[in-house]
Amino acid sequence: MTLTEAIVVRMSHDLAGAVGAVANTLDLIKMDSSFLADSVELLETSSQQLTARLNFFRALFGAETKSIDNALLKRYLATLAITVDFKGEVSNRNQLALVAVGLELLGVKGQIKLTQNKLVIQGDNLHHDPIYFQVLVGNPIPCEPKWVMALWLHEVARQSNLSVQIEADDEKITLSLV
Repeated sequence: MTLTEAIVVRMSHDLAGAVGAVANTLDLIKMDSSFLADSVELLETSSQQLTARLNFFRALFGAETKSIDNALLKRYLATLAITVDFKGEVSNRNQLALVAVGLELLGVKGQIKLTQNKLVIQGDNLHHDPIYFQVLVGNPIPCEPKWVMALWLHEVARQSNLSVQIEADDEKITLSLV
C-alpha cells in the first residue's frame, strides 16, 4: 500500500460515521416524513462534523494553505470523542501534522501544547507504541492506514529539511521538528 492509498483509507474511515449518520437520517425521513422535524439537528451536527474534518484533512494533506489556524483546529477537535485541551498557535502544515500525531499519542484525554515546531503531549494513557515512534523517525515499515499520521509528519518534515525527534516518559511525550 502506498502512502496516498493509506491516506485515502484513513480519511474515509474518519468520515464514515458522519456520512452514515446523514444517509441513515435521510432514509428515516423517506420512511416516515414525521421524522423530518427531529432530524434537522442530527443532519446539522453531521454536516458540521463532515465539514470540519474535510477542512482539516484538506489543510493537512493538501497544498500549504493560509487557512491553517486555531479556528480550523478547534472545529476539528470538537468532532473527536476524546477531550483535548489545546494550547498554542497552529499556522502551518508542519504544525498541523505535529498536532495530528499528538492526538493519536494522547489516549483518552489530556493536553497538547504547541510552541513553534515543538509539541508536548500530556495526559492519561499516553500511547508509547515503539513501532509508531520508529515510523516518526523514518525507519521503513510497511505502509498501513494506522501509521498515516506518523508517516505524514515524517514526510512533511523531510520536505522542509527537518527531522522528527522524540522524548518520552510516562507523563509526557515531546515531539520536535529540528
